[in-house]
Amino acid sequence: MRKFMIDIINEMDISPNATRVGVVQYSSQVQNIFSLKQLITHEEKIKAIKGIIPLAQGTMTGLAIRYAMNVAFSAEEGARPNVPHVAVIVTDGRPQDRVAEVAAAARESGIEIYAVGVARADLTSLRAMASPPFEDHIFLVETFDLIHQFGVQFQDKLCSKYIFLILLLQ
Repeated sequence: MRKFMIDIINEMDISPNATRVGVVQYSSQVQNIFSLKQLITHEEKIKAIKGIIPLAQGTMTGLAIRYAMNVAFSAEEGARPNVPHVAVIVTDGRPQDRVAEVAAAARESGIEIYAVGVARADLTSLRAMASPPFEDHIFLVETFDLIHQFGVQFQDKLCSKYIFLILLLQ
């Protein structure tokens, strides 16, 4: 998982006037690892990702999407108007809360959502989260060890845009 995020970050032009990246970790709670506005160095971003410690049990994906929509993609946290907002949601299970309504609200607010399912992730839930067309916005892998194989394909989709990127992970 960490390698997947680091590979994506390594391919992006991250700067105050280009792509901004934030990472939010979730389980039954949400924890901001670093926000879009934090102008930390590339090395500090990598160190923060490598230092992620698993949170408590749970898969409150709806809570994480709501946090992304209301907090992480706010102007106070570094979001800019007229620049696409992209959320990459990584999950390995079935959400324990409602995601369809909050994901629809997030998409309606202008957030493009990619859903990455790992292992026993629920395809119906991924479809409820992701932006259409689903074939471009849903990825499934068998294990976290294999997620990096999607790196190049995924990077091509993301890096071809001038975007904000927030990764939501469990």
